[in-house]
Amino acid sequence: MGHLKDIGKGYFSHLYGAWKMSFIFLIGAVRCIFHGLVPNVYTKCAQDTANKVKHEIPESLS
Repeated sequence: MGHLKDIGKGYFSHLYGAWKMSFIFLIGAVRCIFHGLVPNVYTKCAQDTANKVKHEIPESLS
């Protein structure tokens, strides 16, 4: 698997990272949808999600 070799990870390590990132995006999306319905709640949901993702990406990939 070329992608795993390129990033230096095994299958399960990659799976964990991909699912972790997906969960961050999923929770962020739900919060943003709720913010759209109730504007005074989760006013920084998009920024918070972007910052969490930014901290999860290794320096070499950003």
